[in-house]
Amino acid sequence: MLSFSSLLSDTKNFISNNLLPIIITVLSIAIIERLITFFFYPSVETIEPIRQLIEQAAQKYGDQLSPEALSQTILALSEQEQLRLIPAVMDYLIRVGIIFLVINLLSMSVILSLIYTISYQQLSLSNMLKNISRIATKIILFMLLAIPGFIGLSLIVSIIPPLAIPLIIIAILFYVTAYVAFLAVIIEPVPQYGFIKKLKIGLTFLKQKIRLILPIIAIWFLATLLLDSLAGLLIANMVVLVIFDALKLLLTVMTLCYLYRLYSLSNKE
Repeated sequence: MLSFSSLLSDTKNFISNNLLPIIITVLSIAIIERLITFFFYPSVETIEPIRQLIEQAAQKYGDQLSPEALSQTILALSEQEQLRLIPAVMDYLIRVGIIFLVINLLSMSVILSLIYTISYQQLSLSNMLKNISRIATKIILFMLLAIPGFIGLSLIVSIIPPLAIPLIIIAILFYVTAYVAFLAVIIEPVPQYGFIKKLKIGLTFLKQKIRLILPIIAIWFLATLLLDSLAGLLIANMVVLVIFDALKLLLTVMTLCYLYRLYSLSNKE
């Protein structure tokens, strides 16, 4: 009988026995992430019109600030101001979205590759790269598959604005849990299983083991929020940011190790 405590103990042993390569990997990813953010994140000039819009909405609506309030503020702007704002918002969202996807793809691919390589192969750069390319392809397909769903959600939210917040929260929770279950499934290569088969296995795994999956996701989420809060209290320099990013990545390693261990043992039941 699988239990949360036994899985957590197995995860702790795995990380303890392979601490050095894990630390080197998370530090490397954290540094690369910070470099990507430093060079490609939108500049202050890009977000200035957005900041001004939020300030205007806050002055008018105060504690009632919401997506609807922002929409009303935009409609109240002159045509010239709207023409200046919309490209700025779209440019900001596209850039931030691309950076987030690239960083997520990089970190997840490398972490999953590390877990598999340590578990089944000799740890080497060539083995890591082979596994990264295999895993990254499936992650990209999963991200692309999610796009129509979020477009559909946007249409529903635009038609029924009062349900916007609960629907968005539910959609994000489902996406995150389905995503991490899928990540656990694609660590191990099974030649006869393509992307669709892996996706079905991931959803079945999520359905069957939701009781053991949700606690680790909750711990990851709350611990990440705590680290972000602590980082916000400190002077933000590159070294501090890299350290906190590495700690959050270590939490991700723990979460994915736990899920993969759960998935592997589930197959043997």
